[in-house]
Amino acid sequence: MNYFEIPNSNRKYFQTAYTTFEYLFFTYILFKNIKSRRIKPYIVILSFLFIVFQAIYVQLGTIIRLDTIPIGIETILIVFYIVVFLSELAKNMETSILKNYCFWISIGILIYLCGSFFFYILIDSLKRNEIEMFGKMTYISEIIKNVLFGLSLIVYSK
Repeated sequence: MNYFEIPNSNRKYFQTAYTTFEYLFFTYILFKNIKSRRIKPYIVILSFLFIVFQAIYVQLGTIIRLDTIPIGIETILIVFYIVVFLSELAKNMETSILKNYCFWISIGILIYLCGSFFFYILIDSLKRNEIEMFGKMTYISEIIKNVLFGLSLIVYSK
C-alpha cells in the first residue's frame, strides 16, 4: 500500500505510529548499550512521557503534513541519549571506540535525525515544490545512516 492511498483521516495515526516505533527502536538500542544505572530510569520516564504525549497529540493535535512537534521532541530526546552514550563510551575506552558496533549505530542515528530535523520541523510551512526539492536532501542522511548501520553489523560480527 502506498502512503498516499491511506485516507487523510487515518494518516495521522500512521505517522504517529511510525514516529513512536522509530523512537522506541532507537531508544531500545541506546538503552541496552548505556551502562549508567543513574541515567536508565530517566530514559524510561522520558519514554513513557513521550508515548503519553504521542497519544494525546494524535487525538488533539493538528497534523497538516507531518507530526512535526513529536518528531522534534523525538529528535531532541534521542540526541540526548546519544550524547550520554558517547560520553560514557569515551570515558570507558577499554578498546577502540571504532570497534564498538553501537558507536556506528548511534552516529548513523545522529546523522539521520539531525540531517532531516529542520526539514521535518518546517515541512508544514513549505510549498509542495519546496517539499519535493528539499525532501530529496533527506535521502542523503538516510543513506548515510543505512551505510553506518551496515558497518555496525560488520563490526558486530567480528
